[in-house]
Amino acid sequence: MDKLRSIYASACSATVTIIAVVAMTIGAELSPAFKNWLAGFTGHHWVTKSWISILVFALLFCVIRFAGKSASESQTKRALITLEIATALGFLAILGFYVYEFFAH
Repeated sequence: MDKLRSIYASACSATVTIIAVVAMTIGAELSPAFKNWLAGFTGHHWVTKSWISILVFALLFCVIRFAGKSASESQTKRALITLEIATALGFLAILGFYVYEFFAH
């Protein structure tokens, strides 16, 4: 069913995008050179991260949606659960990082 394949592709793409944003956020805080590199593209590192997020999501969605086979209900459910876990872990990683940075400095 096309609807399930779209949901599956969206969940997988969102999961990878969350991981990328968390990695870029923490990486930019740990490496001033990386933060400056990001800022060099659009003038601000957050704007660049936003554009990268859009590109990662859109490209992965298209690849998974149009190149993949049909997704079963169980695959879609597993992808959505993985997305929920990635969202929670991403939030905790960023929160934990900033709390640590606050108390460490």
